[in-house]
Amino acid sequence: MQVNYNKSNEKTLSDLKKELIRIGTTNRAKYDLLKERGSISSSQICRRLKASWYDIVLEIGLKPERYLLPPEDMLEALKGEFKRLGSYTKPVYIENRNKNDFPHPRILIKYLNMSWSEITKACGRKDKIEFVADNVSDEELINEYKKICKELGKVASIKELEKLTAYSFEVYRQHFGSMTEVRRACGFKVKEVKGRPIITKSDCERELLMIYQKYGRISYSQLEKVSTISMSTIHRKFHTTKINEIWDEVLKDEK
Repeated sequence: MQVNYNKSNEKTLSDLKKELIRIGTTNRAKYDLLKERGSISSSQICRRLKASWYDIVLEIGLKPERYLLPPEDMLEALKGEFKRLGSYTKPVYIENRNKNDFPHPRILIKYLNMSWSEITKACGRKDKIEFVADNVSDEELINEYKKICKELGKVASIKELEKLTAYSFEVYRQHFGSMTEVRRACGFKVKEVKGRPIITKSDCERELLMIYQKYGRISYSQLEKVSTISMSTIHRKFHTTKINEIWDEVLKDEK
């Protein structure tokens, strides 16, 4: 920050430092609320010094405390941020968000008292769940789920997982298919429920090979019409939505 050190600005910085030390926080909202009568507002200080509150606090030698917008304003600002990112997923948000204005998901979830699913839905996410590209491994998800369960002192539910994961339940669903399979992969005891058998990747491969032998290497829209296995299941098992990549893997031994 470049500050013009005239007497007026030096006094502004000195007075601000004394006031923040007295209040016991560098939070901008708390400063405006608790400052002594006669002290100028944070907005006036920023305009006078032509700098951000964050940089001003650094300049006076104190540690900046993140300023969070009021909940309603934060949700409104998040709508624009998700639109800029082109995604509502946690990994994309964590990696590419404007870190000066938007906190980590765990802070955001606690501050708004909402799950990630509730936050993104409030910001415009549609209920339709689509395949999410991710670069996390099964082992990383297993380790994270075990850690969450240890912190909770019990086997985490879907709702608890959605609140605490650094990714999303959809990423877990893509890797394991169901919460039961997540728990099974982590070594937890699960209830065996009789019903429709779980479709495996091998089942998908056999289905696609039969279709290939009858129809050839058909397009996504054609495959959707003739496959007895849903396309969303096929996407999950192959970890991709690109039909060419799926065909390449299925037919690699047919060449």
